[in-house]
Amino acid sequence: MPEFRILSTGNEEFDVKLGGGLPYPTLVIIEGEHGTGKTALSQLLLLGALRAGLRALVLTSESRPADYVIKASASGFPLEDYYIKGQLRVYSLQYPGDLTVEVADEIALRLASLLPGLAGEYGFLVVDSLSYIASRASEPLLNQLVVALRAAASKGLGVVATIHPSAAPKGFINDLLASADGYLRVSQAVVGGRRLKVLSIVKLRGAPPGIETTITFDVDPAFGIKLVPIMVSQA
Repeated sequence: MPEFRILSTGNEEFDVKLGGGLPYPTLVIIEGEHGTGKTALSQLLLLGALRAGLRALVLTSESRPADYVIKASASGFPLEDYYIKGQLRVYSLQYPGDLTVEVADEIALRLASLLPGLAGEYGFLVVDSLSYIASRASEPLLNQLVVALRAAASKGLGVVATIHPSAAPKGFINDLLASADGYLRVSQAVVGGRRLKVLSIVKLRGAPPGIETTITFDVDPAFGIKLVPIMVSQA
């Protein structure tokens, strides 16, 4: 296993909460329902990796590649220059037809075969989200995918993957979280009529002791992730 180093996210306030930044290389899972800020968090970590000079790959099931870059920039995560220069590659996981079990298994198999070899070509990988595959693929193929994600991180690739807890088998999520170095859980909360996002750091291997385990934030187009220094009750 490569030795950890700390990657700054580029967000000074967020770095302070994490004890300096994201431990790298690690396998980090961001779990949460729709609208909780999973994609924004993954893009914050992605942007930090790009600024550190790492070549990055994004596999998205949420939008087309160009739309992913455009939406990220509109949310305060400027990725265009990295995309144009080739430091960032974005590919779609979406199948143009019906996502049957057979198709989902084929996608999972190809991804599992691809992942361990990415460490030589890329330094950072974002999968947003695993729910697309996990919602239909069979258990044996999902098990292979978990092993491949772990192997990729062990070979020196920083991996961040998002997952919707209600859209994937419980066994797969449990195996995924058990194998991960980092488990970040995001939810929504309401204070004074304002809906905010809450990040709970369940575990983060390689982080210094004494890090903040609960971070309240919002997504601001001018700042990306904007921390909100208040205590809220979860909705």
